Amino acid sequence: MLQNKTFKNILIEQKSLITLLVLIAIVSCLNDNFFTLNNFFNILQQTSINAVIAVGMTLVILTSGIDLSVGSIFALTGAIAASIIGVDISPFIAIFVSLALGWLLGAFSGIIIAKGKLQAFIATLVMMLILRGITQVYTKGSPISTGSNDNSELFEWVAFGRVLGIPVPILIMIIVFICNSLYLI
Repeated sequence: MLQNKTFKNILIEQKSLITLLVLIAIVSCLNDNFFTLNNFFNILQQTSINAVIAVGMTLVILTSGIDLSVGSIFALTGAIAASIIGVDISPFIAIFVSLALGWLLGAFSGIIIAKGKLQAFIATLVMMLILRGITQVYTKGSPISTGSNDNSELFEWVAFGRVLGIPVPILIMIIVFICNSLYLI
């Protein structure tokens, strides 16, 4: 009886993993290309951006905080970087401006929470809504084209390029994972 209860508890505790494994088994039976290296890289490449953001969110959550504005900061800084690239300014300036703006906006939220004694949920919710509005106004609700110039080729390589056959976004994700692991040690 104790063994059945333990097995039942394991099933309940690991239901997400079990569901994932069942889903993988079903899809692999339906599609012969599922267990190919190309598909594996495709899945990792599609999840790499969210994985990098999740690493940052992990650091926030480890300090018992929450930041709802991350996506809006990401959208605004991405739109600004695309605009800078579109006017043929150095991609390194675009990266620096985007990172600096993201840092400043995050620091501003942190100051509001720490010094203003506001709840992180409320402060970052308000920041999310404000930044979402600013991004909509800045982009006029339309995608920003970087055009076709030397700078846009670098960003295209970061998105779609490969190093030793491995997609660049996957390499960036691995580097972020390693840096975060070393930081947490």
